[in-house]
Amino acid sequence: MKKPITVSGLIGSGSVQESSPAKLAQFKKQADFSSSIAVNINLSLIQPNPYQPRRIFPEAEINDLAESIAEIGLIQPIAVRKVDEQFYQIIAGERRFRAYKQLNKTEIACVQFVCDDSDMAVMAIAENVNREDLSDYEIAKSIRNVENLFPTKKKLAEALGFQREDMYRYFAFDALPSFLIKKLESNPRLISRNAASDIKRVLTNTSPENSEFALSALKEAIHFLENAALDQTKIANYIIQKVKYALGGASANKEREEFYSEGKRVGYFSSSNNGVVIKISTGVLDANKTEKLKLILSEFIKDSTSA
Repeated sequence: MKKPITVSGLIGSGSVQESSPAKLAQFKKQADFSSSIAVNINLSLIQPNPYQPRRIFPEAEINDLAESIAEIGLIQPIAVRKVDEQFYQIIAGERRFRAYKQLNKTEIACVQFVCDDSDMAVMAIAENVNREDLSDYEIAKSIRNVENLFPTKKKLAEALGFQREDMYRYFAFDALPSFLIKKLESNPRLISRNAASDIKRVLTNTSPENSEFALSALKEAIHFLENAALDQTKIANYIIQKVKYALGGASANKEREEFYSEGKRVGYFSSSNNGVVIKISTGVLDANKTEKLKLILSEFIKDSTSA
């Protein structure tokens, strides 16, 4: 579970919550505007936030929001800034903007603020993380997108309310291979920043001559992850063990066959110099089938030893 982003030196301390208009009002405002005054602006004159971190706006969510707005109206105006004599950019409220467009509205209530790019970027990240369960990959992309607006990474971390160590976990996505980045572009919630950091560590510590084995193992692990056959917390260890296996290390299995049911891995058979192991995942066999398997193995071993 993510901690709410707190913004310091931007609009006061505390979490940025879209439901708290008083906090938004602490931006330096365009003349003649206050937190309680909104004006209607034509949707065609409003542009998305260029620092919007969200990669995907699920259609079902926008539909639900549009239905709510159609029923009870717009509870809170969106926040915008003026970018030239004609156009505005969204600071906060892009989901409401999209819902209005879906309802074929021509105007939406807006409160206008003056803010620089760094303010706008941090506000966009904070609003989404605190309200919409933004994925770690989307946060990582947005951090990279705005880091040049801050003089140092320390200042960036302070503005976002991150510990620097945690912020560097987001940077781990940059080190992932291209095939995984492509998957994250279409499914940003595929892995967390912690999993990305673990994968980066394993790949970095793998010697160049073994990198092909590691990459192949990562592809297998992601396939299992996508089919709910492997937890993302185990990807790094999966890579390590597969590389050992490929190299024929002392602890590696000499033979391994995995069992699948309906596309999911449910167990495996392996053999090595130390013996044979058969593992079946919890819940695959009920009590009766477990006892039946024990009996089969027991009879097989008796036959083998008496032969």
